[in-house]
Amino acid sequence: MRISMTFISRIPRTILIFVGLCLLVPLLPSAVLASSASELIPYPLVSFSPEDGASFAILVEQETQRLLLYEYRDTFSLKHEFPCSTGKVAGRKQKSGDLKTPEGIYFFTKIFEKKHLAPIYGIRAFVMDYPNFSDRKFGREGSNIWLHGSDKPIKPRDSSGCIVMNNDDLEVLSRYIQLNRTPIIVAQRLDMIPAENRLQDKKSLTSFLLNWETAFVKGDWDSFSACYSKPYGNIDSLQKAWDRIRTFRQDDEFSFNVSFRNLTLLRGNPCAVALLDQVIDLDRQMRSVNTKQLFLEKSGKAWKITAEISRPDDPNRGEKPPLVAAVNRFDRLFTDHRAIVDLVAEWADAWSSKDIHRYRACYAPDFQAQEMDLTAWIRHKESLNKLYARIRIGIEDLNIEQELERSTATFLQQYDSSGYQAVGTKRLRLKRIGKEWKIYRETWQRIQE
Repeated sequence: MRISMTFISRIPRTILIFVGLCLLVPLLPSAVLASSASELIPYPLVSFSPEDGASFAILVEQETQRLLLYEYRDTFSLKHEFPCSTGKVAGRKQKSGDLKTPEGIYFFTKIFEKKHLAPIYGIRAFVMDYPNFSDRKFGREGSNIWLHGSDKPIKPRDSSGCIVMNNDDLEVLSRYIQLNRTPIIVAQRLDMIPAENRLQDKKSLTSFLLNWETAFVKGDWDSFSACYSKPYGNIDSLQKAWDRIRTFRQDDEFSFNVSFRNLTLLRGNPCAVALLDQVIDLDRQMRSVNTKQLFLEKSGKAWKITAEISRPDDPNRGEKPPLVAAVNRFDRLFTDHRAIVDLVAEWADAWSSKDIHRYRACYAPDFQAQEMDLTAWIRHKESLNKLYARIRIGIEDLNIEQELERSTATFLQQYDSSGYQAVGTKRLRLKRIGKEWKIYRETWQRIQE
């Protein structure tokens, strides 16, 4: 025994530690070893699908009084870490005046700049959407929860419930905040998990949302209703509005579809949150119609939508459910598109037929082009009708850019007459007059052959 003790005492301590760790490694659980070698991210982060570069998420850990900014570019990575100050009383906010900070998944709805704030709020304040659906479901109350700056150095747990940052730090963070898009997730403690662990929830949530979207597009109302935890309100109004559009679409040659983009998936407790843009694909044009926030919970092994909110909040949301209002906007967009297509076809046919009265009816009274008003323009066209025995107008690659009261139709125009031929780009600027669309400006640029 004495010889052994003497031998060990002469071995350097660093070697002993190394040997001990090597002996310990085979005894560690494989899950622990895998986690240590894997990239760790906060549990709430599941997936972003940004259409234009990176997306960002803000996380606040009350236990350590720190704020983290994560960036998503195919994977999540920590971009900034700042100190912060939360409520003077520990725990999740339950009611107004309890000096606690809310915990959950929130979004910013408004910005107040320094000139509109008392000095204690620093350079800027971002209004959070507390209480959200989940808070109201569990009876949590209160209001005016902000992320804001301070006119003095911050101290841990020193706010009345808001999240407070030093002004310089908030200035940096502000560059990454987009209203109604950038989430702020507040937790007592942020659990860190291997990044690949999020993939299962990403797959199941994405699959559920695609099924929800497909059921809506196809008008499969039984499958659509089954995606909700409770019967969908005003399903009859939604079905009537959407089926009308689908019927019209089947009678037209151009494509029409509804899908979602810019998908954000986040995990909370006990719900998940999805943020997405509903877009309409109308004759090869993608147009965002509204942004939705969905609260989802598991029912057995299946996800169910427990709440559906339009963002930004619709002041008239009490009158119609968000999806019904969105479908009515689809209907307006679809009807306007058909009307513009019909107007361009009528304009070309009237010109080719030399029907000057039909041709004039396509124009607004205040039309101007080539330094001519409508009267001079019609007189010019009448002279061309007399000059050429035959006129034919061909239209290819019609593209329509729609707005509520103004739109633009651009196409390749082929002009063929008994005395003149040309091919060029025609642009018709249109405006709504009453219930009709009329041409109020017109330009043409010849393509040199």
